[in-house]
Amino acid sequence: MTKHRIRSLAVLFLTSLLILSAACTSATAGTEEPVGASVMENGNPDETLKALGATANVEPQIQGLEPVLENSALRLYISRTTAEIAVLDHGSGQIWRSNPDSSGDKLASPYLKGKLSSQLSFVYLTKNGQNKDYDSYNNSVKFNQFEIIQSESGVSVVYRFGDPDKGLESIPLQVSKERFEERLLARLEDPADQEQLKIRYKFNEETEIYERRDIPKAVVKRLLALFEKMEYTEEDLGIDNSGGGGDSETEEAANPKFTVTLHYTLDGNQLIASVDAGTIQEETQPYRIHTISLLENFGAAGTGDDGYLFLPDGSGTLVRFNSGKSLAQPILIPIYGDDSTIYAREKFNTLEPSRLPVFGMKKNDAAFLAIIEDGEALAKLSADISGRLHEFNTVAPQFTILPKDEVRLSANEIMHKTPAQSYRGKLKIRYSFLSGEQAGYAGMAASYRSYLEEAYGMRKLKPEGDAPFYLELTGTIPKRKNRLGFPYEAIVPLTDLGQAETIVQRLNAEQIGNVRLSYKGWFNEGLNHERASSIDMDGVIGSKSEWKQLTEKLQASGGGFYPDTALLRVYRDSGGFSPSKDAAQYISRRYAKLYEFDRAAFFRSDRFSHYLLSPTKLEATVDGFLSDYGKLNPGSVSLRDLGSELYSDFRRSGEVTREDAKRKVTAAFEQIHEQSPDIMVNGGNAYALPFASHILNLPQKSNEYQLAGESVPFIQMALHGYVEYAGKAYNTADDQDVRENMLRSLETGSNVYFSWFYEEPSVLKDTRFSYLYSNHYEQWLDEAVQAYAEVAAVLNKVRGQSMTDHEKLAEQVYKTEYGNGVSVIVNYSDEPYEYEGTMIEANHYGVRGDTNG
Repeated sequence: MTKHRIRSLAVLFLTSLLILSAACTSATAGTEEPVGASVMENGNPDETLKALGATANVEPQIQGLEPVLENSALRLYISRTTAEIAVLDHGSGQIWRSNPDSSGDKLASPYLKGKLSSQLSFVYLTKNGQNKDYDSYNNSVKFNQFEIIQSESGVSVVYRFGDPDKGLESIPLQVSKERFEERLLARLEDPADQEQLKIRYKFNEETEIYERRDIPKAVVKRLLALFEKMEYTEEDLGIDNSGGGGDSETEEAANPKFTVTLHYTLDGNQLIASVDAGTIQEETQPYRIHTISLLENFGAAGTGDDGYLFLPDGSGTLVRFNSGKSLAQPILIPIYGDDSTIYAREKFNTLEPSRLPVFGMKKNDAAFLAIIEDGEALAKLSADISGRLHEFNTVAPQFTILPKDEVRLSANEIMHKTPAQSYRGKLKIRYSFLSGEQAGYAGMAASYRSYLEEAYGMRKLKPEGDAPFYLELTGTIPKRKNRLGFPYEAIVPLTDLGQAETIVQRLNAEQIGNVRLSYKGWFNEGLNHERASSIDMDGVIGSKSEWKQLTEKLQASGGGFYPDTALLRVYRDSGGFSPSKDAAQYISRRYAKLYEFDRAAFFRSDRFSHYLLSPTKLEATVDGFLSDYGKLNPGSVSLRDLGSELYSDFRRSGEVTREDAKRKVTAAFEQIHEQSPDIMVNGGNAYALPFASHILNLPQKSNEYQLAGESVPFIQMALHGYVEYAGKAYNTADDQDVRENMLRSLETGSNVYFSWFYEEPSVLKDTRFSYLYSNHYEQWLDEAVQAYAEVAAVLNKVRGQSMTDHEKLAEQVYKTEYGNGVSVIVNYSDEPYEYEGTMIEANHYGVRGDTNG
């Protein structure tokens, strides 16, 4: 069975899950599951799972905790007094705890020790948009306001947040003269009590209303006691604050109340922790939860532990425990990059997004990998080391269920706005536990690879033919011209279809057969085309017969033709696109019109880049595109932005959360995959992986945050042998050194990739595409041929093989191993390096285990 046939079956299965989920959502709010989510948990229930009682005779016993759930791989314990959990891995005997013992922590304050003892925390917003926070220990467990509910398949902890004592909000802001005298004073028999009440209110003779003075904090409890004596009720409070009119204008509560339920279950060797945001109760208006963090102290490593935190920053990064970098900023990185509909005025650098919703920890001889299975599009990963606030190294996700943004009302006045609705779906994390040789980032990558196989039906590639040579060609661009003194814009070719075939023939003549050509700028007026809901081929690129000829030429030599389209970015307000109707909107209700950033000043420039298409318009756009594309379809397509960009839409008539947008994008992939099963994407966000045959611009390094120690090719270790991929084009990367990029390809198993055009660079004059000057193919052809010859000679030996290990041998020297025993040692340094009797020259590489000689 072919790879595409297997993926088609997987897509049909996932589609049926989506339809079933949507049907359930229409009946019950907040229960919709993303495509592919919970496939393992719900599709194949763990038959070994059983509930345990407090008296169960198990070993080991954990002081203060009792066993509540067990399967063949794990046992779950919980504390009835603190709600802390612990997980025993039967295979290794390792015990993972939700909270560390912070009693001996010399850095943490009593409040922070409480936070270290919490399993759940959140930030809520006040009426004016300020942030305040609660955590499950300081604001729930400490008041014994929680309940543990056990079932045959799981354990839930219901946390009720907020100090149970009444606060200032229970004392009326105003009272009419009649009610003050008859309802309040008349019920106080002690003259001293009456006098105490009088001095706390000021009589306004004009309105004949008693208005509450500022109440010192030390007096609040005494005043509350007076109102208790008067048997003052919530109904009285509403009457008084509304002036008898009915609608209460109460002040913000001093002790806001919330109820949140955290659920645990076991599935094979995995712990699942989840919160259904649809069941969160925000009991004290106007307070609303902004962000929520789950198990932020799970596995917390102390100063005596050895290991690292793993984050999916770019290709992946490691944060070593106890590194002493307390002056470095803690790391907070969004999954799938920033939400572009949260307005940004400045951008200090261009960061590699985190493409995978995973994180992990290696702690001594054990490790865990956590996969954010639901709600990952709302998540940011937070990581920090010991020595700043406390003595522990921690990593965990934070979910933004209610975004907020600043709206500038004037030069000196800013207002915070939020959407009408919070996210009401699930937030779910799946923890896998690793030990022995698997306890490291290589084992984490293998675990995620297994997850992709089981949850999404991904399968290994057949090792057929040579490694691909990825080629991006730019077809047409708009250019300013002048006729009789009148300026106009014309569409001019940089590479027409005949010239594209010429380049392919020159590559074929150099023994490069598997050319995978992404052809950008071929319809709807050039590279930055109109909305893709219809197709009008740019006539200057050539005829449909030349289109067919180029397709056949590429396929006959073992390659493929991938016409490129942008479906989410709209570069022109023409072609039936109306920004006011079709563009996504910011929280401020302005439509999302993005501008380029000045790389020197970091601020937004006045140079327009593109609009963001509303996710609600994506289906119609894809329908229209596929309808016209069917006449040209070579069975393949390049999707410029669908696998790399994800954003919300805060349009009043139909808000779309980032999670909703993910589901709409996934549905678009399914629709496109049916007609063009050979899909090329950019970036490679996790939801695109089941549909992608090729990924370009896959991150090859991390962003090298100061707190993080080193980059690792985690994403490549998870995907190699399952999807063909390449990093940035060699000639457009930050470092255009072909040798450097070639070595990076060999370390990460990435294929060779160049971005070119055919015409002379002078054609770019009077255009906005000056950044393409370095892309003239003749400048790079010889170096590209040489680089491909070296890289393909190595990668051909490991086609279809999993990347099983990666190791830093010395500074700037790395070894990558594959499932068939082949290993590649790459030396980036300027000095030779000897490895097991073999000398690896400076800026060179060596191959071991090469059975073909």
